[in-house]
Amino acid sequence: MQKIPFIKKFVTCVLAGLVIGAFTFRQSISWLRTWVPIRVMSMIPLLCLVAAVIYAFVWQTRKTNRPATLAFWQGLIRYGVAFDLASFGWEKICHLQLVMPQSKLDLPYRSFAPSDLFWYFFSHSYPLGCIIAGIQIAGAMLLLFHRTRLAGVFVLLPVLANILLMDIFYQIGDSVVVHASIMMSGALYFLFIEFNRLKEFFFAAKDQLPALNLSKYFKTAIRLSIIYIPLLFISLHGTLDKYPQLTGKYEVRELKMNQQMLYRTSCADSILTVVYFDIRNGCVFEFNTPQHRWNGTYTIENNHLEITWRSPADKPGFRGIMSPAGGSGRLMLRGLLGTDSLNMILQRLSY
Repeated sequence: MQKIPFIKKFVTCVLAGLVIGAFTFRQSISWLRTWVPIRVMSMIPLLCLVAAVIYAFVWQTRKTNRPATLAFWQGLIRYGVAFDLASFGWEKICHLQLVMPQSKLDLPYRSFAPSDLFWYFFSHSYPLGCIIAGIQIAGAMLLLFHRTRLAGVFVLLPVLANILLMDIFYQIGDSVVVHASIMMSGALYFLFIEFNRLKEFFFAAKDQLPALNLSKYFKTAIRLSIIYIPLLFISLHGTLDKYPQLTGKYEVRELKMNQQMLYRTSCADSILTVVYFDIRNGCVFEFNTPQHRWNGTYTIENNHLEITWRSPADKPGFRGIMSPAGGSGRLMLRGLLGTDSLNMILQRLSY
């Protein structure tokens, strides 16, 4: 009987305790919080981990190397990861996940927290959610069978990596990141124990594909071309923001049209209130509300500004002069909007 190293016993037991504790805690939070206090349920992961660690030392003390014992703890890891991902998949299909509250849909995009942006993006398309759910459920099923276990790992690892990265960078929550990390570790465990077989398959075994009779230097140059050619094109294209010192959102102050001062009112939508200078030389005039906008493109040279409008296309263009107005982020804009003279002070807004 082959001896099982203590480190393998310990890692297997600890990982099994973490996985079982994590998925049991999540299920308890989802379905039992009405009857069981959260502080009681929060003890579940700790108890599972402690029990697993204690058993690892008991297992080593008994000096037994039964494959069935190792298979049992590995089975707990597989079942915990599979159950957790399958449950997430079924929740997506049954509209229990990736659903955005109606109360947030009318809020300005800029007011959304990173987590709200995440939920809004994925809640927009139910078929996309079903596809992701199907991959999760299929990968979970593959993981549970001995012959397809490794295939299940390869299906689930990209899914888990994507989930973990989004949880981190969209700030979904520390507890969610920990949960995803545990499930990711559970899947990676089965990748590492098959390291020798994978090494043989991917690196040692020879493939049957024909090869071109070219010098190795020429082949290397072609392979590296996917790095240097796109970078060359990008360097020739230039940046999207050609005037970063101008780009931003500006509040319109002291607006005059045809030498007549205009004041913002609560009932009119014809008063210019906000101006945006954006990437790709974009320019937007906003009249009181985001629903009333002119979208166009600007060119500027030696402080001479010209704006043409894409939508509405029938609006008159603007030609004028832009100059500093004194103070931080203040600009003076003077010129002609069609046949009307337009003078305004723009105050840059910071976020």
